[in-house]
This record gives sequence, C-alpha cells and structure tokens, in this order.
Amino acid sequence: MDHIEPLSATAAAALEVAREAAALAASELGSSRELKDVRLKTPTDLVTRTDHEVERLITRRLLARFPGHAVLGEEGGAAHEAAAGAPRWIIDPIDGTSNFAHGVPWFGISIALEEAGVVRCGVVAVPPLGEFFVAERDRGAYQVGPDGAFVRLRVSPIETINQALVATGLPREPLRSWHVPTILRVAMRALEVRIMGAAAVHLAYVAAGRLHAFWEPGLFPWDVAAGVLLVEEAGGRVTDWRGRPLRMPGGRLLASNGPLHAMMMALLMEPSEGPRGQPARPAVRPARPRARVPRAGAARSRRAPAPRTRRRRRPR
Repeated sequence: MDHIEPLSATAAAALEVAREAAALAASELGSSRELKDVRLKTPTDLVTRTDHEVERLITRRLLARFPGHAVLGEEGGAAHEAAAGAPRWIIDPIDGTSNFAHGVPWFGISIALEEAGVVRCGVVAVPPLGEFFVAERDRGAYQVGPDGAFVRLRVSPIETINQALVATGLPREPLRSWHVPTILRVAMRALEVRIMGAAAVHLAYVAAGRLHAFWEPGLFPWDVAAGVLLVEEAGGRVTDWRGRPLRMPGGRLLASNGPLHAMMMALLMEPSEGPRGQPARPAVRPARPRARVPRAGAARSRRAPAPRTRRRRRPR
C-alpha cells in the first residue's frame, strides 16, 4: 500500500479553496449566456462573469490565510503585489472558458503556489465531474476521492505511440495555423488525438494515466503551473518541444508518461509535407534569416537600363 504524505498547510488551503471555487463554477454552468455575461476579452478569446467571480473568491480566501503572498490571476483583476521574492499564487479561475460559456461540462480550475521560481504545490479541479487532483513538490501527486481519500497518481507505462491516447489544444492565430500540421502528424501515429479545450485538465489526466501525452504551444503560467507539477510528481516528463527544461510554466509544452517523450518530440519536430508539392512547413519555426548586405565594391549582376530619350523631329 502506498504511503500517503499529509498535505502541507498551503496545499490543504489550496484544496479547500478549490472545492469552494468548483462549487461556484458548477452552479453557473447551466446558466444562459446572458446571465454568464459572455464577452470577448480579445478578438478570439472569451471571458465570463464567472471567470472574474471565481478568481476574486480564490484570491480573497488565499490572501486571508497568507496575507504576505502575491497573486497572479489570468483575468488580472484580482492581481495582488507583495514584497519582492514573496511566494506567489498562480490562478486560472476557469480553464476552458469557451466550453463553460457554451454549457459544455468540461473545464477546470487551476491553483498553484510558486516560491523562488519553483512551483511547490498545485491543485486542479474539474467541477463538472467533481474531481480534484493535488500535488506537492517531492511529496507525490494524488486524486482526492468524494470521501476525502487520497489515491496516488502514476502515469501510464505504455511504450508505443500506436497505443497512446494523446491530447492537444488549439491556440489562437497565428499559432493555430502553424500548430495544425503537428496534430495531423501525431494523429497518423497515435491511437487517438483528443482536443478537449482545458490544458490543466489534460495535464491532470496525463498524471492519472488516462492520457499518455499532451502538447500545445502558446500556453501561459496559469494554464499549466499546477498541471505540470502533477505530471512530474506522478512520474512523467515535461519539457519544451526540443526536450529542454521549461524556462517558465507554459510556452511550447510537451508532457508525457516518459517512454513516449522521444517519439512525440520526433513527430513534433518533423517537417510537414506541403500540399501538392508545395515546400514543407517546419514543425518548429526557423530563425528569421538575416538580410544580405552587399559587400562594398561588389559588381552588380545586372545593369540598370539607360533612360530613353525622345528624338526631336526636324521641321519640314
């Protein structure tokens, strides 16, 4: 039987707050778009009244317990500054807002605590399913059952890509057009590819062994801070697409069970076949070539044409 480490005070507080936030979000799922006050945050990104309400709730509860901490929330309205070097909570109040706004019961809540640039604990909640996942650095990752029992998470042991159920997301343009070819390549090799619209939940499911890999570009710290820790503590691997450590949680992220990591990287880095003989599109954008500066005194390959002159007609 697994030894279950008791949660620290910070992780226990994050889990408790996540439960309250999940109840609030779940209660609003069936509301109309008018009541949710669905708006465009950017030309292609939705936000709802519930996003702001959940973020304010989480921030208020955490700062009541940890007044010296800072807060970074996706919606920004609940951002809270603190002394330099103070621990910082990273919050995504509704990960999967497009699903939530349309009444689709698939979204998550992500809460993570970062200290000195390292995520120390994280919680991912899936309100429509009543699921909660929690991890602490060097202490393991767990799913918390309805009865409060903790079940240790472990990534899947499968080693072949054709048996893998993998997931990705659809970033906004201009990244989307560049990302779609990677989906096609992976789909040709994997068992199935899922695009469910919540990076935090995808990562929690990799940690739980339900998914075997997840990749997406253009992610932000609030999308993945808690989920990355869940995968790592469950025995998985998280890097950028070239296999390098993430400079910060987010960016061009690849998470896997470990044995599939090299295969996924090879697929993501493989150039795309262009349609109808067009040049291939590289999986990773090449560096912009430098403009060539002609050397001084270099001969020109083609002379400029001499200007035309009109011939004057002689008077008769």
